[in-house]
Amino acid sequence: MKLILPLLLALPLLTTGADFTINGVKFYYRIPQKHSADSQIMVLFGGRNWPGNRTLQIYNFDCLADKHQLFLLAPSFKDRDYWEPGKWSGKLLQKAIRQLEKRYKLHPQKVYFYGYSAGGQCVALFYQWMPRKVAACGIHACGVYPEKINFSQAPFLITCGTEDKERFQISRHFIYRYREHGGLLLWKYFPNSCHELSKEASELAKVWFDDLLSGKKVIAYGEDDTRQIKQRIDTEFRNPLYSEKMRELWKK
Repeated sequence: MKLILPLLLALPLLTTGADFTINGVKFYYRIPQKHSADSQIMVLFGGRNWPGNRTLQIYNFDCLADKHQLFLLAPSFKDRDYWEPGKWSGKLLQKAIRQLEKRYKLHPQKVYFYGYSAGGQCVALFYQWMPRKVAACGIHACGVYPEKINFSQAPFLITCGTEDKERFQISRHFIYRYREHGGLLLWKYFPNSCHELSKEASELAKVWFDDLLSGKKVIAYGEDDTRQIKQRIDTEFRNPLYSEKMRELWKK
């Protein structure tokens, strides 16, 4: 016991979670410390073929979820082009959201999306497929975006490492199109960073979602590449900033 106790104390606290299965796909979810009928859901899409419990653990959005009474929902999608929602995965996710709402008597509301790599593909494509159900979208290191933008009401956060060169270029191309279509989009690239989900990208995502969930309004706009705060910036290069903390992280 003397040997085991220090090891147990060193382990991270476990989240309050559970799971359910729909059509052979397991969905993991985390229950916030406090919740009510007005609690919302954040869907976390993991990297390619990640099981949902791995996604919840690696993203570690627990503090954000507890602060805003969010349920975290992570699908264990695998193979079969699951990032294409029209094929099968979109309807399955909608069923999972409804099941979670029913199980905890939640009022149906818009959900939040966040995803890394293949999970980012899910975010970008699922939003265009079910736009009226989505409040905001965060993406890191994504290499696939919709060919046509039909909806741009949801604010976006897109991040990528400059050494993740193909995804970096693809992401840049999408951000200009999304902004020109009328969407609010914060773009942040990380010099010398590759494809991994970095600590810096994760921290920015949590602050960005925190600001949106707190109802903060845009306090300033920053310009791509120059990182300067200006009153007049062309639409396709404009980054909305909601707090001093976000401004600080974005300018790093």
